[in-house]
Amino acid sequence: MSKKCYIMGLPEAGKTTFLAALWHSINNNSIETKLKLNRIMDGQYLTSLSRKWVDAIALERTLSHNEQKDICINLKTSENETFDLFFPDLSGETFQNQYEDREISEDLVQYITTSDSILFFINVDKVKQVGFISEHSGSLSNSSTTQILREPKNHDPLQIQVIELLQFIFNFRKNEKINVNFMLSAWDLVKCNENELRPEQFISKYMNMLWQFCSSNSDALKCDFWGISAQGGKLEDRKILLEKDFPIERIIVEDNMGNKSNDITLPLYNVLTGV
Repeated sequence: MSKKCYIMGLPEAGKTTFLAALWHSINNNSIETKLKLNRIMDGQYLTSLSRKWVDAIALERTLSHNEQKDICINLKTSENETFDLFFPDLSGETFQNQYEDREISEDLVQYITTSDSILFFINVDKVKQVGFISEHSGSLSNSSTTQILREPKNHDPLQIQVIELLQFIFNFRKNEKINVNFMLSAWDLVKCNENELRPEQFISKYMNMLWQFCSSNSDALKCDFWGISAQGGKLEDRKILLEKDFPIERIIVEDNMGNKSNDITLPLYNVLTGV
């Protein structure tokens, strides 16, 4: 059986780190995971990412010139079902340019229209609360009259950009329910500060407009929320990260019920099996 996932996310959203941790996990038997690699494939790109991830070395961001558009992995579930999973590793700039220019390539339209699920990555460390105008009225009144040019990708709130990218999907998937899995990366930062906050609660609290958008479009969207820390901590704390007996033990995965695991394949397992 073949399944296609469309991986989305703005720059530094955690997409590449997730792929590195995923490749290591499905090729490793130190911890039981829902999915394993079933058939050897040309995994040179993912292997190079995985080696750096194991050593807690910063991964190079995926840029437009080194996008991997045709990644396919043959996976086996713990119930011995097999799947061909197709997903592209596209640069965050690709999606940001899509937002800013209001244009999309034919290749991306093809990915959107044929995908069974969307994995939308959001780095929680990039989420900033938007205040009320009244909270800034003093600074606004005292500011210079010099005109400030708006740069959409730098000045528009993250949730506005996410909603607009979802609107692109709506336009090409009319009358068809879309399965979107929000992957909240750097989840270890949230757990350090708010122990009881679950993934959907984070969206509701800090990205309320996005949460309302998803709720009001429940007839067209099936949303799942995941807290993911593929690295397990900050790279500045590399020494602590390397203290784990098995690199997989660094991974943090939390579903929307608060269940925690080291199994980074869980979101994909849910996508593949329709759980």
